[in-house]
Amino acid sequence: MEPIFEYLLRDPEKDGGFVITKFVKGSDRSPKSLAKQFERNETYRKIKRKNNVVLYMDILSFHQSDGYISNEILQRITKKYLSLRAPLSIALATVHRHEKSHTHLHICYGIEYRTGISVRISKNNFQNKIKLPMEQFQREQFPELKYSEIDHTNSKKKEQ
Repeated sequence: MEPIFEYLLRDPEKDGGFVITKFVKGSDRSPKSLAKQFERNETYRKIKRKNNVVLYMDILSFHQSDGYISNEILQRITKKYLSLRAPLSIALATVHRHEKSHTHLHICYGIEYRTGISVRISKNNFQNKIKLPMEQFQREQFPELKYSEIDHTNSKKKEQ
């Protein structure tokens, strides 16, 4: 898990970026410390299997035509997403601006903090309880992000 946190927290992304954590204790935000805390939280898992998903990572991307997006907007979007997708989970989120030609958020989370409950959801629940409410939130709160809206109409390929 440590290499994932090293990737998320690498030096070029620290300039002008931010890190949001939930249920992370102490001030040490090193990749090693974060990996230990996520692993420690795994000890609370209720149902243990050989192939458990220990860490989820979601990426929220924004169209490059939306230009520079302030940290304030990105933090609000991140907090809203976490409140819908993993409200009780240990989590880390950061912005990447320099890696690609567009801004994107990396949001990592594990099982619920100290309860051991998995946060896996079905594709249908994701669509109805997270994706659509997030799109509505973004449309209402940040109309300036018009290029980052998702077009849900069927493409011509699908119609043929």
